[in-house]
Amino acid sequence: MTAKDNTASKPARLALTRRRLLATTGAAAATGLAAPFLGAGRAFAQKPIEIVHWSWLAASDGEVWGKMIDAFNEAHKEQNVQIRLELVPEEQYVTKVLAATATGRAPDFGWGTAGKGASLAKDGVTVPRDDLIAEAGLEIGDFSESSVSASRYPKYGNKMYMVPMDLMSLQPEINLDHVAEAGLNADQPPQNGDELIEWAQKMTKRDGDTITRSGILMTGSGVQPTVTWGIIAAQMGFQRASEDYKTAAVNPDKGIAAMQWVLDLFDEYKVSTRDVTDRYKAFGTGNGSIFWTGPWTLNGYVGQGLNFMTAEFPNVGGQKKTYFEMGGLELYTQRDTDRYIATAKAVKWLSDNSFLWTTVGRGATPRLSILERPDYESAGHPWKVRGAFVEGMEFATIYEIPVVAGPEFTIYSGGNFLARTLEGVWAKTKTPQDAMAELKKGWQEMLDDD
Repeated sequence: MTAKDNTASKPARLALTRRRLLATTGAAAATGLAAPFLGAGRAFAQKPIEIVHWSWLAASDGEVWGKMIDAFNEAHKEQNVQIRLELVPEEQYVTKVLAATATGRAPDFGWGTAGKGASLAKDGVTVPRDDLIAEAGLEIGDFSESSVSASRYPKYGNKMYMVPMDLMSLQPEINLDHVAEAGLNADQPPQNGDELIEWAQKMTKRDGDTITRSGILMTGSGVQPTVTWGIIAAQMGFQRASEDYKTAAVNPDKGIAAMQWVLDLFDEYKVSTRDVTDRYKAFGTGNGSIFWTGPWTLNGYVGQGLNFMTAEFPNVGGQKKTYFEMGGLELYTQRDTDRYIATAKAVKWLSDNSFLWTTVGRGATPRLSILERPDYESAGHPWKVRGAFVEGMEFATIYEIPVVAGPEFTIYSGGNFLARTLEGVWAKTKTPQDAMAELKKGWQEMLDDD
């Protein structure tokens, strides 16, 4: 595939995107980035140092991240500074970081997700970054306000605990072969719930009562129905926690209605099947037509030659919203505190040179100066497959709950308290009303204990 030739509309659209980000940054000053993958050896001590980095990126995005680390090492081989990358399974990551920190052998830095590391911050496992960021020379004014805010924990000193690396959201990926087959117009994707269901019904295939191709790709349990519920519920006005994080499950009737909407995909509209287990494989093999997912899938699907586009998540519930996730780099507590500044400067280099990461790896850039580059749209994956993940950040406002128990609130999970509570709803062994009562009670106890 090649980038879509839309030179005439590009300046206006990117200018609009820039204005949206700049409007939230105040007097953000765009800094001059280092040329991609050029060294900055003067930033480091002359004695040899190996910076240990743990990462749980193991899919196609992990391949791109490996190239980022290789580029750093190549740029700094004459300065006696190298990063040693070690892969740690995501499900084991926090446990291993805690154990390593307790024994004084924590990695220097690693990957985190905004809002999910409150317990690490509270327990002093991660290191506040404000002073280190300033000393390393990283210009915070070049980051969008939303990314800086997501890096802080108001209840724990409101300091920055990570350097933002990418901004992610869930947006629909749509199989263009299915669109053409159904006689739909790819230039006018669904904008609301009625249009979404109409598209899904036209692209769904059945063999008798068995759905052989889902118009809307869903699974019978786990992440996909949970995050779908979370997005639709927020669009309808449900809040997992109040703005002051003191009250759980605000507007519970809206959350109940969203559960019913998800159930209707299976049982009323019959555009989804509970039989799908591997959602990524199902979309990649053409067994699903519309699949809301994140930009971490792009490198794999583009690589396999899948004919697809992305679109903005439709306004199903009344307020146009979608899930927000931000990936960033955390520093971990070290006995030798002299290591902090070298690590901070390495993180600065990775951030300054993150053009590849945010055009091919995953997500939109949180760096305003990168967004303003004239080649930001044309570089990397074609705009038709990544454009919605950049422009859609404007309404990606379903954030994590920044409390110690935050992971139990996240809508993008297949095994936390939320997902476990909703499993019975999707299996039709529990009513939406009973599930909401359980959520309200459990979440309230977590907020009260924070």
